[in-house]
Amino acid sequence: MNITIKNIKHYESMSEETNCFEATLYVDNKKVGRVANRGTGGCNELHLDDYSLEKTLNDWCIANLPKWKMSDTFADGDNEVNDTDLDMHIDNLLVKHLETKDLKKLLSKCVAVMTDKCGVGEIYEWKFAGYKGMSKQDVINGVSRVITKDKQNKWNRLNAVVLNSMPFDEAFKVYYRKEVA
Repeated sequence: MNITIKNIKHYESMSEETNCFEATLYVDNKKVGRVANRGTGGCNELHLDDYSLEKTLNDWCIANLPKWKMSDTFADGDNEVNDTDLDMHIDNLLVKHLETKDLKKLLSKCVAVMTDKCGVGEIYEWKFAGYKGMSKQDVINGVSRVITKDKQNKWNRLNAVVLNSMPFDEAFKVYYRKEVA
């Protein structure tokens, strides 16, 4: 079963304790309803065309999606294993959508380089705006040449990678240090 959300509208300014959003819910590429969250905490609101589908979808998520621990999310969390239910799956889909959008925006504005010393979301950047008269590809190529110049430079010792030179899914995994679902 493939549960996805599309037509996502995220309202960052209205997001307080949770993300405020609305989206269309699809199962195996068939629209089955809408999902929303007012952003003030609590679960997502499902508005399904067939409400009996909610239990089926929730049960499928619990049976088939990876379990998680609070310590996977927070350093000081507990080690209790939790099911990924439909609500959590929708939240994960939304976060992946937002992270994808943010990374695409970043890569359109600069050459992004990560090393082994970079944490999640930390990068070295060369902003395209600082290279007037050069195409984005020329700037990417120039930075790539500097980084791979010789085996003894600091970039090679730190296993530097130019995110702009990688397929997007690979760059996403490197930047967010996680597997792409």
